Amino acid sequence: MVTGTNEAVGRAASNSDAARRAPGGIVMELTQHTDYGLRVLMYAAVHDERRVTMREIATAYGISMEHLRKVVHRLSRRGFLLTSKGRSGGLELADRADAIRIGDVVGALEDSLSIMDCERQPCVLAGACALKCALESARQAFMAQLSSYTLADIIGDRATAARLTTLAPCS
Repeated sequence: MVTGTNEAVGRAASNSDAARRAPGGIVMELTQHTDYGLRVLMYAAVHDERRVTMREIATAYGISMEHLRKVVHRLSRRGFLLTSKGRSGGLELADRADAIRIGDVVGALEDSLSIMDCERQPCVLAGACALKCALESARQAFMAQLSSYTLADIIGDRATAARLTTLAPCS
């Protein structure tokens, strides 16, 4: 009988959008804010010979200016971007692309990297359950893997760099 229940759960999961996006139906997804933050840094890194504008980035990625403003503000506050106002203003990386670790960016932009919150819905297993420890170990491995890449590694991929340079005309 448990098999039938698992099959029904499996069918429901395999029919969901999330299940179609990842092997085994498991999806671990960063927030849109972090996604946009990484894209902004990639764009700025490819165009490191000049300052880029928020309007240029918004056009290139189809992101609203209001949302992009929040992302750029946070990247600037966290020390990843330098911004300047005025006619020759714009934004640029605060450090070399090879010094910016993807794990650092994700850690700075994600509000929570916790996989499981045992306190949100108090669990009767709290304090006597190895699951939280296993998930924390997986989270640490995920962050270590992200930290093994720099922004330069990401934009060093020819296809990625080529696509980034053709997204919007240089101003």
